[in-house]
Amino acid sequence: MTEKGSPNHHPEIVEAGATMTLDELCLSCRVEAGWILELVEHGAIEAIGRSRSDWQFSHVTIVRVAKAKRLERDLALNMPGVALALELLDEIDELRSRLKAAESRR
Repeated sequence: MTEKGSPNHHPEIVEAGATMTLDELCLSCRVEAGWILELVEHGAIEAIGRSRSDWQFSHVTIVRVAKAKRLERDLALNMPGVALALELLDEIDELRSRLKAAESRR
């Protein structure tokens, strides 16, 4: 069994379309609820629901939380830096998709 924060730990894979609670997300990703709250507050992940006790997270959130953990650990980024880096990575992915689509139309 790997330790919390171990580089060999991989978040659990969740069925596509499934949602999870804050507690389930924390357990799956081995992070504290306060850390997830910071990600939500900085716009790095989206919580579905009106209040924290009602929050649900999509399956893709696990991958995003794992990226955020790596950014924080490997680059020693604070939470605003993590949120910005995730946003920039999203933009890069979008641009790569557009480029690939444009190249395939030639």
